[in-house]
Amino acid sequence: MDSKHLAGLDNCIVCPVCNSRHLFRNDKVKAGVFAANCESCGHFIKFRLKSDINSKITVTINGQQYTVGNEYPPSTKLNTYLRKERISVGTKVMCHEGGCGICLVEAKLYEPMSDTKKSYPINSCLCPLFMCDGWEITTIEGISDIVPKRLAKYNGSQCGFCSPGQVMNMHALLEQNEGNVSMKQVEDAYDDVICRCTGYRPILDAMKSFAQDSQDLKKTTTVDIEELGKTYCHKTGKRCHSDCHPRKGQQLQIVGSDAVWYRPDTFDQLFKILADNSGKKTRMVFGNTGQGIYNQELDMAGFDVLVDIRGIQGLYSVNFDPTVVLGAGLSITQLIDIFTRTQSTPSFGYLANIKEMLMRVAGRSVRSMASWAGNLMLKHLHPEFQSDVYVSLEAANVKLIIANSAGSNTIPISQFLKTDMTNKVIVAMEVPAMTDDYIVRLYKVAQRAENSHSFVNAGVRMKVDTNNKFLVMEKPCIVFSGISKDFIHAVQTETYLAGKSLVDPSVLQGALTTLASEVNPDPNIDAVEPSVAYRKNVAIGYLYSYILDVVGDTAKGIYRSGSIPLIRPLSSGQQSYDTKPLEWPLTEPMIKLEAMDQACFLHFLFFKRIRTTGRADYINDIPIEQGTLYAAFVISTVGNAKLQSMDPSKALSMPGVLKFITAKDIPGQNNCFSSVASEIPSVPEEVLCGGDVMYAGQALAIIVAVDEETANRAAKQVQVTYSDKKPPILSLDDGINKGSFLPDIYPLTKGNAQTAITNSTKQITGSIQFGEQKHFPMETQISYCKPTPEGMDVETSTQWIDNSQRAVALVLGVPQSRINVKVKRIGGAFGFKITRNYIVSAGCAVAAHIMNRPVKLNLEFHTQMKMLGGRLAYRADYTVGCTDQGKLNGIKMTLYADVGYNGNDSTLYSVYGFIDNAYYCENWKINPKTVKTNKPCNTYCRAPGSTPGIFIMESIMEHIAKELQLDPTDVRVLNLYQKGQTTPHNRPLPYCNIRQLTTDLMTSAGVKQRQTSVQAFNQANRWKKKGLSVVPMKFEISYIYIHYNAIVNIYAWDGSISIAHGGVEMGQGINTKVAQVCAFELGVPIDIISVKSTQTTSNANDFVTGGSIGSELCCLAVLNCCTALRSRMAPVKAKMQNPSWKDLTQKCLLDKVDLSARYVTFEPGTLLEEPQYNSYGVTCTEVELDVLTGQYLINRVDMLFDCGESMNPMVDIGQVEGAFTMGLGYCLSENLKFDPQSGELLTNSTWEYKPPMGKDIPIDFRIQLLKNAPNPKGVLRSKAVGEPPLCMSCSALFALKRCIEAARQDIQKDKYFPLNGPTSVDKLCELCLADPSQFVI
Repeated sequence: MDSKHLAGLDNCIVCPVCNSRHLFRNDKVKAGVFAANCESCGHFIKFRLKSDINSKITVTINGQQYTVGNEYPPSTKLNTYLRKERISVGTKVMCHEGGCGICLVEAKLYEPMSDTKKSYPINSCLCPLFMCDGWEITTIEGISDIVPKRLAKYNGSQCGFCSPGQVMNMHALLEQNEGNVSMKQVEDAYDDVICRCTGYRPILDAMKSFAQDSQDLKKTTTVDIEELGKTYCHKTGKRCHSDCHPRKGQQLQIVGSDAVWYRPDTFDQLFKILADNSGKKTRMVFGNTGQGIYNQELDMAGFDVLVDIRGIQGLYSVNFDPTVVLGAGLSITQLIDIFTRTQSTPSFGYLANIKEMLMRVAGRSVRSMASWAGNLMLKHLHPEFQSDVYVSLEAANVKLIIANSAGSNTIPISQFLKTDMTNKVIVAMEVPAMTDDYIVRLYKVAQRAENSHSFVNAGVRMKVDTNNKFLVMEKPCIVFSGISKDFIHAVQTETYLAGKSLVDPSVLQGALTTLASEVNPDPNIDAVEPSVAYRKNVAIGYLYSYILDVVGDTAKGIYRSGSIPLIRPLSSGQQSYDTKPLEWPLTEPMIKLEAMDQACFLHFLFFKRIRTTGRADYINDIPIEQGTLYAAFVISTVGNAKLQSMDPSKALSMPGVLKFITAKDIPGQNNCFSSVASEIPSVPEEVLCGGDVMYAGQALAIIVAVDEETANRAAKQVQVTYSDKKPPILSLDDGINKGSFLPDIYPLTKGNAQTAITNSTKQITGSIQFGEQKHFPMETQISYCKPTPEGMDVETSTQWIDNSQRAVALVLGVPQSRINVKVKRIGGAFGFKITRNYIVSAGCAVAAHIMNRPVKLNLEFHTQMKMLGGRLAYRADYTVGCTDQGKLNGIKMTLYADVGYNGNDSTLYSVYGFIDNAYYCENWKINPKTVKTNKPCNTYCRAPGSTPGIFIMESIMEHIAKELQLDPTDVRVLNLYQKGQTTPHNRPLPYCNIRQLTTDLMTSAGVKQRQTSVQAFNQANRWKKKGLSVVPMKFEISYIYIHYNAIVNIYAWDGSISIAHGGVEMGQGINTKVAQVCAFELGVPIDIISVKSTQTTSNANDFVTGGSIGSELCCLAVLNCCTALRSRMAPVKAKMQNPSWKDLTQKCLLDKVDLSARYVTFEPGTLLEEPQYNSYGVTCTEVELDVLTGQYLINRVDMLFDCGESMNPMVDIGQVEGAFTMGLGYCLSENLKFDPQSGELLTNSTWEYKPPMGKDIPIDFRIQLLKNAPNPKGVLRSKAVGEPPLCMSCSALFALKRCIEAARQDIQKDKYFPLNGPTSVDKLCELCLADPSQFVI
């Protein structure tokens, strides 16, 4: 027989009954099963086909294999699987876009240089589940306790929600480098996990202690990399050696209900898949990091076909002979590694600059998953995308190898964006060698120092004869991104510069003029990007910087700083405080009780091995009952309109969607807000819109579904129709101009301000503004409600259990006593979870009531950003009268606050207690105005009234100093309060020490000497400026309205103790402090004390945990409980001979002594009464500013803070640093922008909203807690610490103002200007008034 006939026989089926042969027919195969009747005898033949194509994945997680098929849809992310299957609830999630980093896990990925797998941190919220086939994943549950213990030891965990991400980031770094890392490597690696609590310094210190060049390495146990990297097999409990994962090499095809997932192994297979699915919505997936930017467009759930190309081995080529060819499958991290190794090779030195640029792309976890080619494809899809990778590779003049089913071809990268990439794939790039006369430089400016997309970036490559007047020998390459989607090359400028000398002044001006003519930024490229003028000037400034760099010492010395980038050295910190060992554990600098539980989630098999670890469950981690449903809010997309109708039919048609709930379905009141106290009026707040749409993001309805992803997706499918749409009011100025005011509150009057101003030798008038800020807790608002026969059990992320209970009772129409609210801990709050939790708890309860099943409502991050408000914005219009020396005589002010659509959470009244800050003035008149806008109800945010009040007063001092040409520090010192003087409320200051603190700080920080150095630096440098500012602070602490209760139980059998108090642990260390107080007062070890969850059954009628006073007043309640218990036990103890604590407790029970005590701290009062005490502090901040871009470094911060006698200096230092860093974000990087037509918040993602990260904090961070300073009016001589330090962060803003003034002095434009906050890099640059006409060499 011939070979063709043999092949045909091989494809035959033999009937087992009559032995007849039949040709195999594909049309008889369904779902991998052949079924047909024998054509000869009729026997039914059925069998499953063996295939080279897999239909399931197998992934190894913490040493255990898991097999997954199409029970999960192809769009499922790894994080969803880990949490839903409860494999890793320690792996958190928030943003679902790779921007916050708390979802980090460790994955072993192929590394082509070593041809092995290496450990990398990845974002589990972006990583597709089916991509993990054959992978080894390690989560926080699968590692040893070495890194978690180090984080806890250094107090690097406060609320703890980000701690698993911080730990996994370091664990992956150590594993990847076999334990050998430097401190610089550590700091560079910490660019992807946001921490809102700590201020990063303790986290960085903890992780740098593992570095080989760390002084702390000698003080700690040497890291055993074998021990560090241990993961354990869940089958055996023994060390996992990672040899049980499935073989690679099989194709993968998983057919889901709505999409198909393919994983080809060759290019031929890839192109066949693309051809077979022509006409379908298809997406090739490598890292899926682009979804973090273009979430809706690239959401995998929106595609019919998903093709995983990571398995194509041909994408991983690394070839250096004779041409450098690098495969498209190399991640950006791997590309950085290759460039680092290659930059020392002759002709490839320019790669050092490319590498530095690539290290600023996103964060390390994104760089680990994203390929350079995928980044280029994102640029191809969105030409406006500010791709640092594209600009870098354009500057490097690489060539791209592109393939399709017909073959491959090589093109210059400059042609790439014009190339049709339909059914094509980038295979590799060719990296050229360059002679030393090629000079390549890259430039970038962004909103934040790291993990932030470019506003404008650029790459410049020129061949320059440095020995011949810096002649440009050929047409250069000058490329930009961030100008417009069509503008890449500055073609005219490139042509102009060819053959010209860069040291010729006329050439410089000609080049800059030419560039100015062709750089025309698109004002509509992105509504949140900086102004056209800024982007244009920065782009021109890049070319100027490049030329300064190239000509070097030929340029005049004063201008050379324009070519020198800001280089951030390693950060460090110093902490100084008092402690009293004789009183320990009181005043002991000890780590938080929960620190290890927050940082370490060891699997239960190992609890016996490491007794001190466990797991800190947050609400989203708690095991849920079977049958639990999930809810999501439907929110409005416009503000200032009427709700005409809603059509949920599309949402209800989705599989798994069960219910659509509107306002008419609420069984009780459609109101979740009730008045706090009679003196503070409030208005009802709807849970679901009843008709008037007040702002974009308002809750309109609730979707209930079988899982969270379906609920969130369905909520977006509800079709909403609006009527009577009007332009929204979105700013203070707009609201003021349109007369949009709520009723006034009482004015503040002292003396006669107008007369004092009129009689003053100087009258100064001005206006200052400070914008909003999002709280950005790492745990979003969440509630879990379970109907019970008695009513409803609620676990919710609230700072105020009593009012969350009240909100649920209102909407259900039941008594409060039927609602049980419980909270163990929350993952950050900052005031956000006081009243803004009500709507979440109430909405969840309504859904649970209607469905009569448990319901969880975990507010989706972007929905939360749009739906719930933040810190109030303020504007102050003032007139000041003073002497020629700057002494205050009178202040008159109109104070405006933007409260959003209602004033329930207005903090306008509380500004009064802080508007004077630390300065005495006899005469005041403040008229408050509450401005109503079409935005969410703004609310309390850490230091809500004090931050704007102190900033406004400090701005007035700045204005006075400028008008009188005086040193602002001298004006401040002149006006500082003295002991015994009175505030604008006529409140005396009997313990005021601000003058001494200021003197001490200025001496210890060497302020005068440093001012001289700063002045000398500024005179020597035109394009870099330094500034220094000193800001004092008085912070009023009041106990008005406050009440907390505590219950202390002593268990007689073993003497252990439980505490239930009315406060909420949210990272501030309240549980640790109450345990310290209890141990101190009863004289027992702290490890026998357990602090229980806060519940409305045990802690009814408690006040909000906030205002910096929750910890001290709960401590006071516990102190009184313990005092009562000691008194009861004393007679029994007196009859015994030196009894042990256990013997004493048992004897007390026998003698019928009540071993439970309850106490309520209740401090009545009105808003006008005298505060309890004042905290004082002073801060000196030094900065350096790049005038050409607005980028800056905070070089040093010195803070002296009076927190009385600290109950726990380690906890309090953490609060100081965290508060100050949060304030830096408020002052400098956290901008909110709204769509002017719809009113929708545009900065609603981690792509656009930028809290500080590790390289935004002070390089040298020095904190002193005032020593020997007991507070006679405080609890155990302590003072509040959670909020006051935030108010002094404005010192950084005023230090930057010194820089701007220095830049303006150089051009004789040094006049007063208001520095409104927040002031981001673009505003800083624009205020310097630099323009290309000043660019000379």
